[in-house]
Amino acid sequence: MHTVICENYREMSRKAAEIAAGAIPVDRESLISFPGGETPLGMFDCFVQMVNSGAVNISRTRYVSLDEWVGLGPEDTGSCARFNRVNLLEKIQTPFLDYHIINGKAPDINEECRLLDSYISRRGPLDLSVLGIGLNGHLGFNEDGVDFDLDAHVIPLSKTTREIMGKYFDQDRDLRYGITQGLRQIMAAKKIMLIANGAHKAAILRKALSGPVSNSVPASILLRHADCTVVCDKAAAAEL
Repeated sequence: MHTVICENYREMSRKAAEIAAGAIPVDRESLISFPGGETPLGMFDCFVQMVNSGAVNISRTRYVSLDEWVGLGPEDTGSCARFNRVNLLEKIQTPFLDYHIINGKAPDINEECRLLDSYISRRGPLDLSVLGIGLNGHLGFNEDGVDFDLDAHVIPLSKTTREIMGKYFDQDRDLRYGITQGLRQIMAAKKIMLIANGAHKAAILRKALSGPVSNSVPASILLRHADCTVVCDKAAAAEL
């Protein structure tokens, strides 16, 4: 595992975008995945600028979303689908070769898992998986206690996740489940990048990177990946 400590959020975002761009092969089709939430917003902006300037070519790259709140669809404020659309898909001037965005309002959520599995198995494995880390160490919605051997699945949201969910929504929501890529799919990625910023992430980042590997801190499984880079700012790295 390689750790890159940046001076601040802006530098972290730029570095993460550069690493993401560098992980996209130029000689073949590829598949990448980015997370939602506050942490990757700056990375998205930098990545979009790189695509629109011609610095990175995504015409042979497919994109798949990482996770979604069960009960939210593409038009709902706070949904990961809307986040991807507003911050990435609608901003890039040259589109991805193809993309698959999870629909948390699908009438059959188990079928939505199967569709996600099918898309990744047909187009993957992932060339790049970019991940954020939750305050409980989750990756996507792979919450504490998750089975490391799962592919796409529906999972109950942890107490920690439910307590912070309000900042993403413009109204009260009672969301109890998430749908997510499984850790088996994530760990099959050729390259993984974990991004983190802010002092509030320092303790959990230390737990994840110091081990032991345990599903009580799902992000600790990244210690087993052959090509994982952690990009964080100084505040998040304070306890490393």
